[in-house]
Amino acid sequence: MFKRNKLGKKSTFEDAIQHYLDSDLRDSALAFAAWARANGLAPQRDGKDSASWKIPYEDVCLCHIRFEPEYRFIFWLCDYSGKHDEGFTKAVQDHVEHCVTCNPNCPPGSDVAIFGKALTNVCHEMTVQFENPDSKDLEYIKQLIEYWKTAGNTSESWHYRH
Repeated sequence: MFKRNKLGKKSTFEDAIQHYLDSDLRDSALAFAAWARANGLAPQRDGKDSASWKIPYEDVCLCHIRFEPEYRFIFWLCDYSGKHDEGFTKAVQDHVEHCVTCNPNCPPGSDVAIFGKALTNVCHEMTVQFENPDSKDLEYIKQLIEYWKTAGNTSESWHYRH
């Protein structure tokens, strides 16, 4: 599904999609990229790694996108609250990750509420993750990106700040 070699320094997000994703994911990912650009949210490479991207907004980062080792959208811990569409709320809650102590420098898991649902041992740094998102998931990801424009300022993640 994924190619392991890297892209050149001047590659675009769309180049990364073409390079890393197979046809099952490519079309919906390209549609997402077009949506992001049309909304002034052009993904940028996160460091030198062609498989690591972020969506900057003003002076912060709304989410992280990885193509290796799997295609994944990552959102951090923030104040996930308020009333929202039931499908969106459930999609976010269903994609919450629990702490596995992956890094000794990372804050430990937290007991938090995500849109009203109490959860235990939630990962502080990679709280919500969508792996290999299909077109339906990408609609929820778009909504979550819009949510992060205002709620993200409650995040204490070191990834949130550029």
